[in-house]
Amino acid sequence: MMFGKAEEVSSAFLFLGYWYDSSMNKEAIENIAKQAKDSSKSLMGLSHEDRKSALRNIANNIRSNSDYIKSANEKDVDAARHSGLSPALIDRLVLDDDRIEAMAKGVEEIADQEEVVGKIISEHTNEAGLLIQRQRVPLGVILMIFESRPNVVIDCAALALKSSNAIILKGGKEAKYSNEILGRIVQESIRKYIPETTVQVLASDDRTAVQTLLSAKDYIDVVIPRGGERLIHYVYDNAKMPVIAHFLGLCHMYIDKDANKDWILPLVLNAKTQRTGVCNAIETLIVHEDILPSIEKELVSALKEKGCELRVDERFMELATDQDLRGASQADWETEYLDNILSIKTVSSLQEAIDHIQIYGSFHTECIISDNEIACEKFRKEVDASCIMVNASTRFNDGGQLGLGAELGISTTKLHAYGPMGAEEMTTLRFVVTGKGNIRA
Repeated sequence: MMFGKAEEVSSAFLFLGYWYDSSMNKEAIENIAKQAKDSSKSLMGLSHEDRKSALRNIANNIRSNSDYIKSANEKDVDAARHSGLSPALIDRLVLDDDRIEAMAKGVEEIADQEEVVGKIISEHTNEAGLLIQRQRVPLGVILMIFESRPNVVIDCAALALKSSNAIILKGGKEAKYSNEILGRIVQESIRKYIPETTVQVLASDDRTAVQTLLSAKDYIDVVIPRGGERLIHYVYDNAKMPVIAHFLGLCHMYIDKDANKDWILPLVLNAKTQRTGVCNAIETLIVHEDILPSIEKELVSALKEKGCELRVDERFMELATDQDLRGASQADWETEYLDNILSIKTVSSLQEAIDHIQIYGSFHTECIISDNEIACEKFRKEVDASCIMVNASTRFNDGGQLGLGAELGISTTKLHAYGPMGAEEMTTLRFVVTGKGNIRA
């Protein structure tokens, strides 16, 4: 499937493979949710072979339309530059050859994963002779509201198909053109196997449409917001169905007094500067005062070479050989920068580091660098986060890196999932009970 010039993406809504303008009424928007519900009912019986073929077709069509994807993406990136978005946020938008290939490979990895739908995870026979099983089944219809990153369209569509869920995707205006063409590719790829209304993309910032969808509790089973704090709170305040939130990524890395000094710089630089605008990059570095004198000069120099702005506490400032540093304020401990800025906190004990994380952490990703297993175990037990990293970069808290192929998001709300959400996290468990004419006494 290739798009010709006559089919280039417009600036209107993309719904069900048809184009609508922003005057869509409430009834038309509700019909989108209803069609998603109807489509979800046909997915349970989809064979493993057809599911795999549909997913592989998506991957193939992503590759064959890479030029059209890049052309649409350039419009979004140009608009972002003209609107003054930061380089880190623009980086979240970019779809180059490597990222397009990564999307395609991610879909193939999902296709090759073990089937989750219908899987029996446990069984036993009770005293009455009943075979009692727990079986994975899809959630139903998922509404996904996200910002900035267009690869979310592909990742979430693929995971929804793998888990037999229908999905409605609403992206932000920053990635409007990219979202639209990726949505079209998905629909063209799946229509041979399942209704194209299984995946629907709304690529507009029209809040009226979003409000209507958030009220469609008869058709939508769960909504997942993935983006800034304002978006999350808006969804929480307005959704009539359950919410699984991807909240702030205010991640910390703690350098213990017993840290392996050969690991410190590579881990800090990777966790902060590899990609500064992503949710699993660290925002605060916590350093034990006993190790600080031996690493301070090299640490500051290396971070500054990467263009990182440092905001440090008084203790760090006292010990720093480089005085061209900015003092940290209370607001810095509370801020997810999503930019090349790092706050640094000095502590006198592991417990003080844990206390700081317990106050300011966002339950996303927390890391300890230490060769002391007792310290690592205390950190694992007492720090609450969706992913605890021990001597590894926080950048690994990612669905693709953790073997999920991709992720719907990183849930920080514990119900119904905690951490990266793959296909398995998009299912729930039911009981299947088989008897031989059994009746209850």
